[in-house]
Amino acid sequence: MAEIHLSKLLDMESMKAIQNAFSRLTGMASNLTDESGASITEGVNFEQFCYRLTRNSPIGRMRCESCDRMGAKQTMRSGKAEVYTCHAGLCDFAAPIIVDGRFMGAFVGGQVLMEEPDEQAVRATARELGIDEDEYVEAIRKIPILKREKIEEAADFLCVVANVFSTMAYNNYVALTKSRELENLSRLKYEFLETVNMSLHKPLQEILFLAQSINRIKLPDDAAEKLRKLEKMNQTVINALADAMAYSDMTRTDSDIVETEYDLHKLCESLALTYGGRLAESPVEFVLTVERDVPTDLFGDATRIRQILINLLNNSVQYTDRGSISLHISKKRTTYGMMVTFEIADTGRGMPESQVEDIQRLFDSVHESRTIEENMLAFGLGMTSQLVAAVYGSVHVESTPGVGTVFTVTIPQMAAEQAAGRGREGVPVL
Repeated sequence: MAEIHLSKLLDMESMKAIQNAFSRLTGMASNLTDESGASITEGVNFEQFCYRLTRNSPIGRMRCESCDRMGAKQTMRSGKAEVYTCHAGLCDFAAPIIVDGRFMGAFVGGQVLMEEPDEQAVRATARELGIDEDEYVEAIRKIPILKREKIEEAADFLCVVANVFSTMAYNNYVALTKSRELENLSRLKYEFLETVNMSLHKPLQEILFLAQSINRIKLPDDAAEKLRKLEKMNQTVINALADAMAYSDMTRTDSDIVETEYDLHKLCESLALTYGGRLAESPVEFVLTVERDVPTDLFGDATRIRQILINLLNNSVQYTDRGSISLHISKKRTTYGMMVTFEIADTGRGMPESQVEDIQRLFDSVHESRTIEENMLAFGLGMTSQLVAAVYGSVHVESTPGVGTVFTVTIPQMAAEQAAGRGREGVPVL
């Protein structure tokens, strides 16, 4: 806790507002100091006698700082508000701010008199400090004179306020401590996942490449089937590692949407090249279609959209042995932009109605909790639900056993020129 200062535990703007309210209510000066007595807020209602004359003198400033430290020490030792007289004869008081048993600072106030000033004593002090005597006397006569009872009431009130500050600071300290602990834990988890991923990724890719190479050789049917199962199991592990790293990234960093202008046509061509090549040696065809009225240049979070499509396409590849996997993109205009629909359909093994309902329920519930479910990973869908929710989209799944599965993702987007305020029609693709 030694490196944590009061200014990090309290909202200084709120503290200033409370400090100002106290000064308006009592007519007294007020200030907030740290554990060393140094001010952390700008003083309010400070008298000219203090800030323009006394503290402007090198000797006076040194004595004032000494008095501030003395007041802080007194209130630190007693744990309650302390009323004291400064070197120039003014009455001050301080109330401690204590966090987790440690003195963190003080709420100080005062700069008042309890009786008429002794002019000769004031002139003597002025000579010691090198200040014009008449100006010094005139300034001290402007300082309010209050009864001790009134000052003690103000000090007690200040103590109540300081206790509130102490509670606020303690709660923020606890939250800050937990945040640091969670941050360290998150970092350790991420480093562990990163190490595991780096250790396994290369050998898993080599196994996958070897299995694909062997699969080109004419093998007995049972051996070929086992090899295909090995490929799928290997790819499942690779996808799971990628999902774990993606989830770790989302939970340890700022997850705000990062919207930029991007080329949908290039994004689609990249996916077509990747999955067309990946399925080249298999009896599965990859088909991409983009409706002509979908603008080429869009404005949105291209990184997340690409990852959503990759996750769903990987899922289709994993469960499709023959036929086709298609990505169809369309759009529907809205008053604020457009809804872009990405439909990923396959002719794979499909799913029973109960499993489809479970997956849809998980997709829908993630919009409420924004948390990932373990069985979502079991369905092979990874981070899709999280990513779709992050871009304020929706996803719907339909499936028939033995026929295939269709995932429909709808995401709000804007044409790039619309986002830039140019108002031109989008350039159609395909």
